[in-house]
Amino acid sequence: MAEKELVRQRVSYNGSLCTVRWRGEIEGLKGQWLGVEWDDPSRGKHDGMYAGNRYFACWSKEPTAASFIRPDSKRIDDSRPLLSALIDKYGSENMSKSANERPSTIVISGKEVDEVGFDAISRKQAAWSALTIVSLDGLRIENLYENPLSTQQDYEEELRALYSGLKWKELDLSRNLFADWDEITRICRYLKGLKVLKLNSNRFRITPFGQGESIQPFEQLAELSLANCAVGWDNIRTLCIQQRFPNLQSVCLAFNPLNKPPSPFLDLQLPNITILDLTSCNLSSLQPLSPLTHLLSLSTLNLRSNPLTTLSTRPPLMFPHLRAIDLTSTDLPTLSSLIPIPTTFPELSSLKTSHAPLTTSHPSPRLMTIARVPGLTMLNNTPIPPHERQNAELYYLSTITPLFLAARTDEEETEIIKDHPQWKHLCKKYGEPESITQKRNARSATSRPKSVDDSKETKPYPPHSLGANLIIITFHYHSPVSASDAPSPRPQPQQAQDPKIQQRREQHTRSIPNQTDIYRLKALVGRLYALPSLEIKLVLETDEWDPVPAAKPQDDDWSCSEDETGSESDDERSSRVDFQKRKQKKTKRDEEEKGEKWIRREVELVDSTRPVGSWIQGTEASVRVERRDLSLLR
Repeated sequence: MAEKELVRQRVSYNGSLCTVRWRGEIEGLKGQWLGVEWDDPSRGKHDGMYAGNRYFACWSKEPTAASFIRPDSKRIDDSRPLLSALIDKYGSENMSKSANERPSTIVISGKEVDEVGFDAISRKQAAWSALTIVSLDGLRIENLYENPLSTQQDYEEELRALYSGLKWKELDLSRNLFADWDEITRICRYLKGLKVLKLNSNRFRITPFGQGESIQPFEQLAELSLANCAVGWDNIRTLCIQQRFPNLQSVCLAFNPLNKPPSPFLDLQLPNITILDLTSCNLSSLQPLSPLTHLLSLSTLNLRSNPLTTLSTRPPLMFPHLRAIDLTSTDLPTLSSLIPIPTTFPELSSLKTSHAPLTTSHPSPRLMTIARVPGLTMLNNTPIPPHERQNAELYYLSTITPLFLAARTDEEETEIIKDHPQWKHLCKKYGEPESITQKRNARSATSRPKSVDDSKETKPYPPHSLGANLIIITFHYHSPVSASDAPSPRPQPQQAQDPKIQQRREQHTRSIPNQTDIYRLKALVGRLYALPSLEIKLVLETDEWDPVPAAKPQDDDWSCSEDETGSESDDERSSRVDFQKRKQKKTKRDEEEKGEKWIRREVELVDSTRPVGSWIQGTEASVRVERRDLSLLR
């Protein structure tokens, strides 16, 4: 190839593919030089700039994508037509002739030329007719087939003879030396049954197809791969308009510079596309994907390994029929990044978020993701059964409830709802947590119209003040049912009038500093209910619910050591068994009345110096007071 023809051509040096971007003289150096951009951006030494002078620009943004090469210092690897590569790979064994048969030759100016006519083609074609998948990857192919002795009409006849009877369904021409898309058109024009075409890691110019051409070579094509081909949105649009892909369903555009906003009203004209792969396209937002909103058949979108930091766009985009999206290895920072999904992808059912920062922003990222994205049936290739969704949504409610309890103004609650838009929907589905309802009722009861007599306006406590460190705890006494505490069939009048018993029937609400330990809290409760501190058992009633496992039939759920059972009297054993049976019946009756296999989570405040604020989330809590039977602990 002449030096003047090298610019914008594809060449290979020792197996390394590159594109010639420039030819000329370099300031301060002697002779002619070629400026090349390597397909492997780590192969070069600069980006087209040398000694402060810019000689050419590269498609790649890597600083080591280019090199200067002397034309006479390195030998360019020989390129070949597709026909030669096809014979070398698939026809070397089946095309051999017998030893007695001598190939016919043509003599021109005293030189013998190999036969390339119909006879040679018919022999070579015999080995190709059975092929359905043809891979010619990395064989330095630059064109289809050239015959300098044929006229245009003969050339067309030879091509028809070459392709007749071929059953190719898949063709791989990746990593070759095609410089223009026209070569791809010539190769595929007579492959009527071609379904899959792979052209990865090529660098070709996309030019308009010949005017008046009646042959459409890609009418049956269903899958096209153009990964790492240095094409942008405008190139793809030109290709779609000129070539037409009426039956194209899957397109791979990975590793292409698609981060620049496309031209206004860009229509890709791909009516039947369902799968689009945009892996590593340097997308930091969804704004460059605006042309895809018109693809009504698009159902699967791959955005893995892109520097995506947000899914929000202005104006908001909507992909009406997208059902699966891959966000693996993106830069989405927190679970709040998933907020736009219900509006941007209203029919989304499958999501992948592995290796993204949002998966490490919460202890239970799977449950929180399921609750935040309604309609998901698959997360990270794992199905989501109905019971897991229910658990996730209830867990989500219990996690967000403390935020609302800590909110002191309507503005703070509004901000929380913005970060958790599914809150209202889940409250409507499962019911609002009781603590939220109690807080709202308390606020309504204390609120009244401002009058002239009001000397001051109620305001939330300032941060770090004593009032801001108070917890409002409501204590209510629960009398255990046992043989010793069972009421007498003939209650005596003096027992009914006992002030201690009357005191225990009351409910007490106190503001407790959050640094109060459990010992002091029990002392306070002992004074409220006239009980010894050692006999008090405090149970924190939370707003969280836990599933109840299916009960296994047992003869008796009481377990004790032989020493303990041996020390019991007959009356004590009879009383204990009777108490356990009545307790089992009551629990079973409560579960049947409730109709659900869920139980409120309760936490016992055990004796310790641990502050009560570490047990309670929020500023309000409900604690049940029970009287411990010390005889069972002896």
